[in-house]
Amino acid sequence: MISVIIATKNRDEALRDISLPSLLAQDTIDFEVIVWDASDNDRSEKVAGDYASRFGKKGVLFRYYKAPRVGSASQRNDAVSEARGDFVFFIDDDCEVSSDGLTCLEKCFTNNPACMGAGLRLMDGSNEKGSQPSLQDQLKETLYTVFAYVKKRKVHPSGSNKGISAPPGPAEWLSGGAMAFRGEIFHSMKFNEKLQTFGGYAMSEDVEFSHRVFLHFDTPLLVPSGGYVVHHEAPQARDRTDEKRIAMFFYNRYLVMQTASVRAPLWGRVAFSWNIMRRFLKMALRYGFRVTGKGFVLAVRQIHEDKKNKRSVKKTPKKELPR
Repeated sequence: MISVIIATKNRDEALRDISLPSLLAQDTIDFEVIVWDASDNDRSEKVAGDYASRFGKKGVLFRYYKAPRVGSASQRNDAVSEARGDFVFFIDDDCEVSSDGLTCLEKCFTNNPACMGAGLRLMDGSNEKGSQPSLQDQLKETLYTVFAYVKKRKVHPSGSNKGISAPPGPAEWLSGGAMAFRGEIFHSMKFNEKLQTFGGYAMSEDVEFSHRVFLHFDTPLLVPSGGYVVHHEAPQARDRTDEKRIAMFFYNRYLVMQTASVRAPLWGRVAFSWNIMRRFLKMALRYGFRVTGKGFVLAVRQIHEDKKNKRSVKKTPKKELPR
C-alpha cells in the first residue's frame, strides 16, 4: 500500500480542485491519503471533510490532521509517523497525479527491490496549457539532439541540481511534488528542518532529502516511464521576494552543498562559492543590491551560528557514568 501525504497551508482551492480529485481518479484503491494541514482557517478542513466520504465510498482510507507545527519539512516529518503504507508518496496540494501514477510507482518499487526512492515525471501545468518554452530552452534541446546528449538528474558537489526535464531512468534527486520512498527509511532519516529557518516553505528540501537517500543507500533513485504529475502552481504558492526569501536561497543552498559535497569536499565548496557569487550578482541586478545584501548577511549569520552551535556541542564534556 502507498501512503500519499499532502502537507498544506491555506490552499483549500488547490486541494479541492487539483490534488484530491486526481487521487480520487486513481486506477487503484491500494492507497491511503493523509492531509496534514497547517492552515490558519478551517476551509481546508471543510474540503477534507467533503472528500473523506468520497474516498470512503471508493474504499480508500482518508485521514485529515491539524498540523501541530508549521513548515513543509516539519509537516512532512510529522505526517510520516501516521503513514501505514509500505511506500510514502509526497505530493503538493497543487499537483495533479495521473490516473496510473500510484500503480506505476508501486510497480517500480516491486520490480526494483534495491530502489529506495522513486519519483514520477513532473510536468509544468502552464506549458500544458500552451505556453511555449523559452528560446534558450529550445536552443538547448536542439544542441542535445545534435550531440546525442542525454540529460540526467544530477546533483553537483556544490549543491546545484540539474535535469528536472531528464527522461525516465536513474536519478540522484527527486522533485518534491512527485517523490516516493520506502517507508522503512523514515526510521532513521528525516527531512532537514533547518531548511525552513527563513520561512515555512523549505526551498530545496526535496533535493537535499532525496539526494541524501541516494548517497546513504548508494543506489540510484528511479523515475519510471509510466505515470506523471502535473504541477499547477497555485496563485499564492510563492511569497514576494524580500531579504528573508533571499536568505533562504543562500542558506538552503549551503545546506544542500553540505550534503552533496561529501563526495568531493574541497571541490564542492570551491564551486559553491563561485556559484554563490554569480547568483548574488544576478539577484542584486534583479531585486536590488540593498535587499540582496541584507538577505545574504542573514544567511551568513545563520551559517556562522550553526557552526558555533556545532563547536559548542563538540566541546560539551560527556557525563561519566557512576561506577
